[in-house]
Amino acid sequence: MGGGGAGLTTAWLLDRHHDVILLEREARLGGHADTVDIEAHGRRLRVDAGFEFFSPGTTYAGFNRLLDALGVVRETYDATLTVFDMRAQHPIAMPPMRGGRPILPSFSPASLRTLLRFRAFLDDLPAFLARRDTTVTIGEYLERARLPKPFVEGFLLPLLLAFWCVERAEFLGFAAYNALYYLGENATSGFRAPVQSTIVGGMRVYVDAIVDSLERTEVRRGAEVVRVERLDGTWQVTDAVGRTDAFDRLVLACNPKRAHALVGHIPSLAGIAGELARFETFTTTIAIHGDRRLMPAHEASWSVVNARLHGERSSLSVWNPRLGLPVFKSWVTFDERMPHPLHAVVTYEHGRITPDYFDAQARLAPLNGTEGLWLAGLAMHDADSHESAVRSAMTVAEGLAPDSARLRTLVAPG
Repeated sequence: MGGGGAGLTTAWLLDRHHDVILLEREARLGGHADTVDIEAHGRRLRVDAGFEFFSPGTTYAGFNRLLDALGVVRETYDATLTVFDMRAQHPIAMPPMRGGRPILPSFSPASLRTLLRFRAFLDDLPAFLARRDTTVTIGEYLERARLPKPFVEGFLLPLLLAFWCVERAEFLGFAAYNALYYLGENATSGFRAPVQSTIVGGMRVYVDAIVDSLERTEVRRGAEVVRVERLDGTWQVTDAVGRTDAFDRLVLACNPKRAHALVGHIPSLAGIAGELARFETFTTTIAIHGDRRLMPAHEASWSVVNARLHGERSSLSVWNPRLGLPVFKSWVTFDERMPHPLHAVVTYEHGRITPDYFDAQARLAPLNGTEGLWLAGLAMHDADSHESAVRSAMTVAEGLAPDSARLRTLVAPG
């Protein structure tokens, strides 16, 4: 149940070993892998509204192996970054040189000091991430680091906060391990931008490739599950139109909140239900648009990723320089008015990645497979990323189809 990355990958891994039915309540598949079609500047474009960037290296090793197996083509690019205040501007761009030319605002003495402090901050992250201490909040981490307050308040915290687009107080309670994961895993030496990948044609290409390769799997879109029961050793699953199917194994590849709503009433699963209830979520709204107002004032300071500070809040605006058009993807959860021109608006639900999140994740691991109930999804494995969704699917396959040749293609050699 669930046709996002975890559900699709699970179906693909089990496909040649079991008769699989994949149930997705939405009309489309992919979850946060969501490519939308827009028209802008006289052109028809595909834009990834949700998950888009991933590392070509070990951080996304399982996902990259999956794409290799599916024959999905990627392209790499430099993930440049700019942090700016929407009121005062003062953009700080990384790297501060583009095409051999300096971005002048980033070469002021204050900006260079900020970049040097940020470089030192990044250098400390690998050792912290290697310890995988998920009990420390980002608020505690920043306090212990004893960094200059102007650096934290004017640059570092707005940058980190922009990736989540939640209230400041809420973000400070997130686990530092997850909040710093992306920066630490993608940090480069000096001021070079990290190399990232995208899928040529958008995430829809990957979703379609999985579906096209399914042989024994029946895919049902628009099939919302409204009731799950455990009767006589089987799982009875009923959808919104009253259709009931019986299964010997059930994989809930959805967020924990949804999983709890479906199986929380089953007495024999009280332990699982108790852990699922500990996960919390929040929603973000993302707009695809052409409004330069949500970017640095001067185009020379535009980056692929632009963190914009507005008061106590921060949000992202993403731009594809290869497209050569003013088409942006912006987090607009807190914006008082929508950008214009507006091409598309989407809303996604995300996990609130607190220390409790990781504790519940760890306690669920040994319970996975109880009475034929399996849990998949990014909340079931490590940090909040698409790689975790793929890894959770691999865990299910290790239990239900350990001899899967497809599973072997996703496992690291040796």
